[in-house]
Amino acid sequence: MHASEFPASFPQAEDEIDLRDCLEVLVRRKWLIGGVLFAVFVTTFIVTLAMTPIYKATGKLEFNLQPPKVTTFEDMLVPQTQTREFMNTQTKLLTSDSLAWRVIETLDLVHNPRFNTEITAEGEDSGGILSDLRRMLTTMPGQGEDLDAQVREAEVQQRLLKVFLDNLEIKAERDTTILNLAFSSPDPALARDVVNTFIGSFIAWQLDKKIGAAGVANEQLRKQVEVARIRLEKSEAEMNAFAQKAGIVSLDSRMNLVYKQLEEINSALALAHAQRLGREALDAQAREVGVSALPMVIDNPLIQELRQQYVQLESQYEDKLVVFKPDYPEARRLKARLDDVASKIRHEESRIQGGIRNDYLVALKNEESLRTQADLAKTSALDLNDRATQYKILEREVETNKEIHQSLLQRGKEIDATVGTDISNIQVVDHALLPVKADKPRIQLNLMLSIGIGLLLGVAAAFLLEFLDNTIKSIDEITDRFGIGILGVLPEAEKKFADRLDRLVVSDPRAGFSEAIRTTRVSIQLSTAAEGGTRTLLITSTSEGEGKSTIAVNMALTFAAAGDRVLIIDADLRRPRLHQVFSPSASGGGGLSELLIGSKSLDDVICATEHENLFFIPAGLVPPNPAELLASRRMRMYLEQLHEDFDRIIIDGPPSVGFADVLVLSSLASGVILISTLGRTHRQALRLFRRSLLNINARLLGTIVNRLNVQNRFGDYYSKYGRYYYHPYAYGDGSTERAQGGVPQLEEPRAS
Repeated sequence: MHASEFPASFPQAEDEIDLRDCLEVLVRRKWLIGGVLFAVFVTTFIVTLAMTPIYKATGKLEFNLQPPKVTTFEDMLVPQTQTREFMNTQTKLLTSDSLAWRVIETLDLVHNPRFNTEITAEGEDSGGILSDLRRMLTTMPGQGEDLDAQVREAEVQQRLLKVFLDNLEIKAERDTTILNLAFSSPDPALARDVVNTFIGSFIAWQLDKKIGAAGVANEQLRKQVEVARIRLEKSEAEMNAFAQKAGIVSLDSRMNLVYKQLEEINSALALAHAQRLGREALDAQAREVGVSALPMVIDNPLIQELRQQYVQLESQYEDKLVVFKPDYPEARRLKARLDDVASKIRHEESRIQGGIRNDYLVALKNEESLRTQADLAKTSALDLNDRATQYKILEREVETNKEIHQSLLQRGKEIDATVGTDISNIQVVDHALLPVKADKPRIQLNLMLSIGIGLLLGVAAAFLLEFLDNTIKSIDEITDRFGIGILGVLPEAEKKFADRLDRLVVSDPRAGFSEAIRTTRVSIQLSTAAEGGTRTLLITSTSEGEGKSTIAVNMALTFAAAGDRVLIIDADLRRPRLHQVFSPSASGGGGLSELLIGSKSLDDVICATEHENLFFIPAGLVPPNPAELLASRRMRMYLEQLHEDFDRIIIDGPPSVGFADVLVLSSLASGVILISTLGRTHRQALRLFRRSLLNINARLLGTIVNRLNVQNRFGDYYSKYGRYYYHPYAYGDGSTERAQGGVPQLEEPRAS
């Protein structure tokens, strides 16, 4: 079947779930996902801020079955018995109505509008409509106002107790005797005051009977402190007397001169030993292999300069020997200079070798001297250790007495500071502090949930738009759905190549983009080899900005580099650009439009480029009727003439975009190459373009996939390639617009 004869129906791509495709969708739609996430986040943030903040103040109580002891020594002997019934009893006591009402009366919460929300402006509790209706139904005729007041007071009390207990939270910590007490309120100060008042009211009844016991315990502790002080002073006096007798100042190396000297000498000896080993190895290497290869010789500026002079003089001397004999005066002068430079190099190397030997001998003597001093210091330290045994015994006794004395003093201060509270079996672990942050709404939790929900919605929206998006997403879709072969895949080039991308195959032939262009050229040659090769290639795209001009130039350069005589024609008569690539002034000397209207000859418009085997025909002036000129008899005639002089003709055509130019050029070319871009080329545009070529029996060789993000699809294989920039098209009606780059306007062509 001929290459232009395509099947009437296109094969449908298989629906497969590929993790890499899903990741590409997320990366491609990252701004949509971010927008949805931002919208959900901001909405949640505004709604959360609009809610009335509820503050929670928390305090902690610790319950002990036995009263605490005075000293820590006695605490060690007291078993910590935990009873579940005891903790349940304390919890019930804390949630009793009597204690709750006591707190309400203490803080006068009945008249606090932040707690009693149904209080009137005059300070009276209305009770609400339901309370009034219930009172009317339950009050019997003949009852007095006193009974009605009592009923109203009882209702208010029950309602406030319910509100109080609903906002009160008592929770026991697992496997402990600690209870957490919390109260919630819109007023943070009220929540704090309720918790602290609640704690104070609960433990107030124990204070009176415990204060006396605390006083007795404190007096006993003072006596123990005095005894411990006397023992400490006695042990310190004995240790000082022995130290004076034995001549010991301290056994601490920082204060003892003998230990300090021994430590310093050992450190210096270790450093000297290391230095001696290093210099000994360097000296041995210098004597064994010479000093020429040592870094200090290689990096010596004088030797480097002398060696450079030697190389230069040697080169000059050898050049002279090619023409003259060694006895020639100039040759003898160069030989003398060579010998002099070589002598200086040997003298400098000998001097460096002597310095290395001298450094080694100095390091050896330094190590021997320090080793002798270390032996003397070690002998002094051993003698001191023999006399320090009894001193250490007395020192340990002093430290023990000091710890006991400090512990008793600290315990006494703790009892003085916590008298009246810690001596009770109910200990206040934490008083309620003013809550700075609201407990409800939980802004961080809500925002974190909004982030999760926003991400889910954003991902769902991304995949929905991806499903509705009509652009090509993968290379397999081009081949499977539309039956178009892939001639090559071009990666995104790095940004540093943006200013020279049009000739990247020449300026940087090792770049990934250049390698891909050459691979594509080979693919085109092999795909047409069976039919004798395709001499006229039309390069186009379905829409503007897909890089067809850049690819056309680089493709022409690769064919020319392969030895073909190549002509590239800028047939984009609506928005030409190739004249800016090869010669900015080429349009002023005539081009394709002048050739087709007959004002210029073929020799006038063919321009030689700076590249071997590559010639160029610019577009020339922008005509008002590009399609008619391209479809003229002259266009076909000139192409036939050009076939005689060139091995390969590459036509840079305009994008299809609804114009007839591409169809006209496709009928004249022996092969059409389509430039497509994933995520940019639309399926419908590709389908219409393919069917248009089928209708005129044009030969579609295949497509070149441009700007492929190979890092996302193929891992790190092409990770060094980045994006590159293409000048976008901005097509108008083709009659009055003037092309960029100063291309002049052609008013009216002559008859063809």
